[in-house]
Amino acid sequence: MTRSLLILGGTAWLGSEVARQAVARGWEVTCLARGRSGVVPAGASLVEGDRAHAGAYDALVGRRFDAAIEVSWQPRFVQEALAALGDAVDHWTYVSSVSVYSADRAPNCEASPRMEALHHEVDATHEHYAQAKVACEDLTTKAREDDALLARPGLVAGPGDPTDRFGYWPARAALAADGPILVPAAGAPTQAIDVRDLVAWMLDAGQSGVVGPVNAVGEQVPFAQMIETARTVAGHSGEEHNATTPWLAMRRVGSWAGPSSLPMWVPAGKFPPIGAHSSDRYLATGGSWRPLEETMRDVLAWERGLGLDRPRKAGLSREAELDLIAQLA
Repeated sequence: MTRSLLILGGTAWLGSEVARQAVARGWEVTCLARGRSGVVPAGASLVEGDRAHAGAYDALVGRRFDAAIEVSWQPRFVQEALAALGDAVDHWTYVSSVSVYSADRAPNCEASPRMEALHHEVDATHEHYAQAKVACEDLTTKAREDDALLARPGLVAGPGDPTDRFGYWPARAALAADGPILVPAAGAPTQAIDVRDLVAWMLDAGQSGVVGPVNAVGEQVPFAQMIETARTVAGHSGEEHNATTPWLAMRRVGSWAGPSSLPMWVPAGKFPPIGAHSSDRYLATGGSWRPLEETMRDVLAWERGLGLDRPRKAGLSREAELDLIAQLA
């Protein structure tokens, strides 16, 4: 019997990958979306609906689904979708985030304390992201009576990544070729999970009925090893110039993400332990990781298609990087 899946989204990066893999499994896939972030993959059906407006779910009322995957971080959207469709779905997955945790020193497991929830009637902004995710988790578990999967990814990487974070390093190493690159002298471990591995696990977990919170995070990799892997995959033969945290801070070089930053770099003590979340339950529920080198190679191929020297949402321009290296010399 064909399995039916409802994706609340399905045209942006993660939702599109969910739809693509589900179609490849032979599932009947329906995506509820505005259709403005892209098109649904071939084989999936699009139901157009703007969740900010009344009647967004009307076209789905009366239908049943084996599973649903919700990706929104707007509490109102999550609450309204559960009210309109929850009784017609056998298994519900909410895609949350490790950002929900409040601890800023110790590694987090699924039982670690979370942030305070944003009120469900507040329209969340990026400033409220973590608190909004907590609210969405609470609304999901309340509506489903703890019969839902709360997938908590960390940094998600892979071809198509719109954040420009992970791809900065193989792209920059390739662009530099035999020239120098700027790298932080030290950084917290990384835990990037390939979007393809994350999605495959979510589909399997939904089918087998996994419930409760799961840190769907990648393998912990030392920051220096991540950089070395990027350089190896890109064939970089130039020098690596290491800069300390104070030196970079004085020159207003940011961390983690954003313009004029060194992406994925987390100075010790500045952020919660981005690269130190427990992956035990993810592995115990069937999760797996492809080699970091494979993700790097695929991301680099995608980056080459976009242009290695393009303007980026995260990272330094090559000109700015070379200027900083000259100052460091």
